[in-house]
Amino acid sequence: MSISSPTLPVAAEPGALLERARRLAALVLAPAANATDQAEAVPREHLRALADAGLLGIATPARHGGQGAPARVAREVLEILAGACGVTAFVQMQHATAACALIARGDNEALKERVLPGLAAGERFCTVGFSHVRRPGPPMVRVEPDGDKVRLDGTVPWLTGHGLADDAVLAGTLPDGRLMYVLTPLQAGDAIAASPPLRLSAMNASATVALTLRDLRVGPEQVIATVTREQQAARDVAGLLTPSALSLGVAGAAAALLAELAERRGSALLAGAARAFEGEREAARAQVDAWADRPEAEGYAEHAVRARALCIDLGVRAAHAAVAATGGSANLLDHAAQRLFREAMLYSLTSQTRDLQAATVQRLLDRGGGTTGGARS
Repeated sequence: MSISSPTLPVAAEPGALLERARRLAALVLAPAANATDQAEAVPREHLRALADAGLLGIATPARHGGQGAPARVAREVLEILAGACGVTAFVQMQHATAACALIARGDNEALKERVLPGLAAGERFCTVGFSHVRRPGPPMVRVEPDGDKVRLDGTVPWLTGHGLADDAVLAGTLPDGRLMYVLTPLQAGDAIAASPPLRLSAMNASATVALTLRDLRVGPEQVIATVTREQQAARDVAGLLTPSALSLGVAGAAAALLAELAERRGSALLAGAARAFEGEREAARAQVDAWADRPEAEGYAEHAVRARALCIDLGVRAAHAAVAATGGSANLLDHAAQRLFREAMLYSLTSQTRDLQAATVQRLLDRGGGTTGGARS
């Protein structure tokens, strides 16, 4: 099923975008969520529906054919999608708020003019493979100058949406330690080799693979940006709160499941739990919104990490409550409760930094009332 809006302007009002997301979530994504979770890949019809609703170009500037939506609206759309179908939301995030947004913020104006309108319209689908640049130790992907081009060699350990995506934003390390981001077609002959799909406990339908790059030559027209390690760290911190929407979405879906169980059983306990989790979700969203658009503010990094850890914790607790309240049938692969629990687990790891990892563990320790020793380091 496709939700098409051909008569609407390219850049819709935020309210219209949110309404489209809600309709798509209710009519297309949620009814198929458990089946999609068990599929080999996200259905192409889901991507087409996202494109028709303007949600693949939500973070792309209007001058490049996108919606140019405020970051808060993009987060709310992501939350709505995540509450309906986690794997579809995750794949949408890779394209819309990772790949397209990164290209739009890059230094290559000609590249923006050439590729962003098609990406925003869903004519081509893009994914990303650059989480490895956050890892300590020797670079996993090296970039070497090669005449007027550069050459990429190494391993990209995680790339989502293989088989769906036409293009990918990849990153590697230059000899001087700087990081280069490039856009490349995934069909690049022998230069890009994909592993078989990785077996994942959550979102196996994300069609995640590892890529081996051998002598991948890229011209200047494909280079998005070159940044220092310090600039990369600042970007990581500035973007830390976007994935909070995924955790908030799963928390909302778990609260709705609890409310449904409460009504079916006439349980005041479950009804109270659903209300409590929904109240926590509103409070957590308020914390995210208070800081997400202020990366230059004093204390931003500390507050952003704390808010993200709060959302991760909330998503896991709410989903765990939905599993416990459901009972034995929650262990069936076609039950929503266990799917939400697995999705919440994955969101604990998404766009993870060392500081976020420490903050998440610390929050769990503090909530349990245990001693922490040096866990804050």
